[in-house]
Amino acid sequence: MHQVVAALFVIACLPAGALAREQGGVAARQQRLDACSFLPRPLMEKVTPGPVNKYVFEMKPHGEPVGVAGSSCDYATTGLQIDPFARADEMRRNSPGKDWQPLTGVGDTAYFRNNGGRWAELMVWTGAHHFTIQMGVPNGSTAEAIKPNTVTLAHAIIDKLK
Repeated sequence: MHQVVAALFVIACLPAGALAREQGGVAARQQRLDACSFLPRPLMEKVTPGPVNKYVFEMKPHGEPVGVAGSSCDYATTGLQIDPFARADEMRRNSPGKDWQPLTGVGDTAYFRNNGGRWAELMVWTGAHHFTIQMGVPNGSTAEAIKPNTVTLAHAIIDKLK
């Protein structure tokens, strides 16, 4: 009888063990990328909308881990998060929200929004990754006016993710 109970216990544990290995495999396959490595100074000087005090670029970018496999970086007037969302595919299918507008020609899927007139935000899915950009809107400008800056930065990030 003890052998039957032990055999049933092992069989019952197998699917859970297989699932745990699969979840671990997903996390292991998705190595955390350093978001700050995607924001080199020459690129940021090119895409940051002005006027910007040149000393902003002298400050060291600040990065930190986000979630299971993501990272973030703040540099100059821009924030970048790579792979920050646990349910990114669900957001991709259902749109991130009503104020996000689809944007073609950027990655596999992309959405843009004006966040309170202070930030131009871009959310992009490309291959196995997703990322968000928050770029500060200069005084007297609009998120729409600096949308090309966010798109230029997104294309540079996509190129490095390949």
